[in-house]
Amino acid sequence: MTARNESMIDRVIDVLEAVKTSGSPLTASGVARATGIPMPSTHRIVNDLVRTGMLQRDNDFTLRIGIRLWEITARSTPVLTLRDIALPFLEDLLAVVGEPTLLSVLDRNDVVNVETLTPRGPSATNVTQPGVRLPALVSSPGIVLVAFAPLAIREEILDAGKITRFTAHTVVDRADLRRIVDDTRRVGHAIIPRWMYPDSTGIAVPILREDGSALAALSVTKPYDVGVPTDLLPALHTTARGIARAVRAGAARHVADPEVALLKQRLRRATEVK
Repeated sequence: MTARNESMIDRVIDVLEAVKTSGSPLTASGVARATGIPMPSTHRIVNDLVRTGMLQRDNDFTLRIGIRLWEITARSTPVLTLRDIALPFLEDLLAVVGEPTLLSVLDRNDVVNVETLTPRGPSATNVTQPGVRLPALVSSPGIVLVAFAPLAIREEILDAGKITRFTAHTVVDRADLRRIVDDTRRVGHAIIPRWMYPDSTGIAVPILREDGSALAALSVTKPYDVGVPTDLLPALHTTARGIARAVRAGAARHVADPEVALLKQRLRRATEVK
């Protein structure tokens, strides 16, 4: 990982995630090598985190997540997050469609999965689990989020967003991607066959703010060979509208901004017990 142009909070998150996800215990020097953060900066961050109880340093100088940070992230505030509000709707949709059901948000040029519900038994291949980050231009949720992003953000991603070929079917030509994004904005949904896996199709719709921009994306992954059932898009749109209404109704109860919710999720992931 390259740490250039990162904010301090980005670096702190990188350090915590390196400590949590490493296959073996890391020292501060090991964290620097894993994250790409310069050695002196890493040692300063680690020392501050140890001093405040966010990290614990053992006798052999290896690091682990501190109890104080676990306590902070475990004690949820009464603030409702987008995931909290959307979860009952996602569960109802999963019961109807019987396929992986996802909630995603846009974070800069990436799409970040907030929640994935999967059915019992066989289902379509789905790589995206909570906390997974992917380039926005490679999946159905990403295409929807770009299509319904404010104009400046949409143009920035279309002009310079990362493009990754996952399969032989992934569209990587920027002119074609711009056409797909424009079509998605016109029809209100994205159907993306075989971009992530050759045996899957992603179908996504936006969850809209009152100004018409996307708060999040709601999507379902179906096996490619079964096509898209005629009742799937109405179910997705109905669910998305229900989530949007619930978010607006919850605004008076201090619903967290998606960026705040995303930061909280990253902190929780960094402190989960393996």
